[in-house]
Amino acid sequence: MPTSKARLRMFAAPLAGWLFLLPNATVKGYSVPHTLYIYSGVLLTFVVVLAPIARKVAADIREQEEKPWDKVPLNTFSLYWMIGSGTACTGAGACFWEYLAHG
Repeated sequence: MPTSKARLRMFAAPLAGWLFLLPNATVKGYSVPHTLYIYSGVLLTFVVVLAPIARKVAADIREQEEKPWDKVPLNTFSLYWMIGSGTACTGAGACFWEYLAHG
């Protein structure tokens, strides 16, 4: 399970990415609103894909580490959730892209 150091990194990584991404986008001439839209969308997609199934996936990982000689069966709900929600988030991002272009 995540240590306090890992939790701090998970919290700080999006902020550090944002602090690096904005100046980098400005220097390269990219649109700041588009850059922030994509960055926020990717971060939100990670939350939507992983948050609902995090406990089950962590339990499966823990069980596999405790019994390396036994193969933990694939949790099909988790797999389908990740694929479906990731696809839905990508589709939503593509649909709303048009509003960003005109706004």
